[in-house]
Amino acid sequence: MEVERGESSSRKRKWERPPVVAATTHEQQAKEQSPLTLATLKAVKEQVEKRGNRISHGVIVKYFDNSDAPYDWLLPGWVVEERYVLSGRKGLGRIYKYYCDPTGHMYYSKRVILFGWKKMNIICLDA
Repeated sequence: MEVERGESSSRKRKWERPPVVAATTHEQQAKEQSPLTLATLKAVKEQVEKRGNRISHGVIVKYFDNSDAPYDWLLPGWVVEERYVLSGRKGLGRIYKYYCDPTGHMYYSKRVILFGWKKMNIICLDA
């Protein structure tokens, strides 16, 4: 934001759009991921085809696994689907996160996953 000298900051503010996130395809990300992750992505893709692809135009979808820094707490084979949805006049948006287990079942929060793992006696050390 730039403000000219001597002017009120509230009148001369110029809003800048956030940087555009480049969309990547499944094939580009698949080259860097483990075989367990690839199997999960295949199951997720089958689930999407089964229920119909209902992702709106302009939505950017990315997939991450436990090799990515914010999701290193996930078990091998689990995948996170992040959907960046644009909204508003200023080009701001919202990120929706969906956690997928190796069977393709989707969970909507980290809390639910950790509760399920605790119930199944899977130890998860969160740093």
